[in-house]
Amino acid sequence: MRLLVRILTIGLIIAMAFSFILPLYWMLSGSFKLQTVTMSLPPEFFPENPTLGNWERLFTGPWPVWRWVLNSIAVSLLTVFLVLLVASMTGYGFGKKKFPGSNILFIILLTTMFLPNQVMLIPLFLLVRTMGLTSTLFGTYFAMALPIIPSPFGVFLVKQFCITIPDELLDAARIDGASEFGIYYRIALPLLRPALAALAIFTFNQSWNNFMWHMVLATDKFDYTIPVGISYIARTPAFGKMVTDIGLSMAGGTFGELFMIIFFLMFQRYFVKGITFGAVKG
Repeated sequence: MRLLVRILTIGLIIAMAFSFILPLYWMLSGSFKLQTVTMSLPPEFFPENPTLGNWERLFTGPWPVWRWVLNSIAVSLLTVFLVLLVASMTGYGFGKKKFPGSNILFIILLTTMFLPNQVMLIPLFLLVRTMGLTSTLFGTYFAMALPIIPSPFGVFLVKQFCITIPDELLDAARIDGASEFGIYYRIALPLLRPALAALAIFTFNQSWNNFMWHMVLATDKFDYTIPVGISYIARTPAFGKMVTDIGLSMAGGTFGELFMIIFFLMFQRYFVKGITFGAVKG
């Protein structure tokens, strides 16, 4: 019976892994297919006549693809830095500081997770336009990062991790004369690295894939990020018609996905520990 359960468990894990990998494989294989067979029925799981034409058009076309990559990297890294800064301070405050109304404020903060991004789209656009952020390149980057910076999930994750930090350790630092900022920077922040690494992965993925907000702000094609740029080149006129170039879209999506995979591999050793340790101990 134990052997049967183990076999069924392994089979279930393999089936789930296959279901997660299948979309990535479909996108990768689609980037090597001709436009005429990308939507054929029955579908081609293995390209019968593979071509590099989609990749060639992606990098040789009249589009600033590498500028879009730099824009996405700059916006995503800026977003990650600001989210980690705000979430670490706020989560540390909620986790280690007790003040009147802290629990109510924390609950109110968590309820904002239920608000869809579309609800805040117009107010945020009016805010960044009033502040004149889109007048400079850095201002545009900051405006693109703005909606993600107040991350309720990040605050929750850091707070749960802060609970596991012994109060005696912080009290010993106070006795030695450390300031509150010194305790946060020299003691709490190094201990929060697993949680912050996991949050960095989530934030980078969210910022990199952000489409609607970046599309609203980017008025020039040189300001596009990868998702907006790929949607732009996939809808360019072909043969006098507005058609969706599936093969080119698949090539662009695969190219953009590589950067998220690289970022994940850089922080993967902290990933599982960061998303489970604080929750289990808290």
